[in-house]
Amino acid sequence: MVAMQAGNIATWVGIVITLVISLVTRHDAKRQAEIAEEANIAGQAQVEAAERRAIAVEEGLAKALKLLAQAQNATTPPQPLATPELAGRPAVGWDLQRRGKHAYLLRNGGAETATGVHLDRNRATAILRNVPENATVRPGESLQFLMVPTFGHPLPGEVWVRWDGQEEPVAVPLPR
Repeated sequence: MVAMQAGNIATWVGIVITLVISLVTRHDAKRQAEIAEEANIAGQAQVEAAERRAIAVEEGLAKALKLLAQAQNATTPPQPLATPELAGRPAVGWDLQRRGKHAYLLRNGGAETATGVHLDRNRATAILRNVPENATVRPGESLQFLMVPTFGHPLPGEVWVRWDGQEEPVAVPLPR
């Protein structure tokens, strides 16, 4: 049997270390590609949400103008439009839905529009991307964001949401 010399041992150790570093780098690159793909999906969802909000604003303005015209012709002031599908709902209510490996939808299930909406980053244990800050969310609308667990920082059991008129953040449980 041939005895290994010190130079041979160092060469083999170097090869093993290089192989381990290569595998770790490959794994990290794959994970970054997945995160980038989910960020792209989240960006598309935000564009769609902005389009829906613009349509809702246009419809609201048309209704307001119609009410104003009726008020000018009537002797009684206009009454706000009743929306039966929103009756009995809380003013603002939140729920989370999972939309992919790391993507989540924060939906306003309440009857009123929430303004100044943002997630409390200080209470999050995972990495957050595309997080809403000072957003406006109408009833039934949602915001998409990414939440990625990291080594030593798993996904939390909830996210904390704050909006105008709600000084203390409210916990919204993550779907499992």
